[in-house]
Amino acid sequence: MVIIREYKDSDLQSLNKLLLQVYSHTREGITTKENIELVATIDNNVVGYLILNKIYNTVENNYYGHINYVCVLEQYRNQGIATKLFKEVFKICKEKDIVYLELTSNQSRVAAHYLYQKLGFNIRKTDVFRIPIA
Repeated sequence: MVIIREYKDSDLQSLNKLLLQVYSHTREGITTKENIELVATIDNNVVGYLILNKIYNTVENNYYGHINYVCVLEQYRNQGIATKLFKEVFKICKEKDIVYLELTSNQSRVAAHYLYQKLGFNIRKTDVFRIPIA
């Protein structure tokens, strides 16, 4: 049975196996109160992960959420785990007065894009720019 809950520091080792498989890197054990980190677990092993960043929009005078690191272990994909993570995020957004969600996704992640659109996300026509700050 899949359990969706907030990340705990005791999940780090299991989470890092997932992150290594999907993103080829791991994370430090530090958690922040600004982020809401959700894990999907089966038998206490992390099989899915999602980060929700709550951000204040000073122009519109409201909060929005930015989703990062949506991932599911390969052997558990197409079983509704990511959908369950997002349903929990939608519930959290209502509780925390987050009025909309955004996320970015690599063009190659076709299955992920299908999921996002199925959940109601719309594609914005924009480019993402980044500059490293040394």
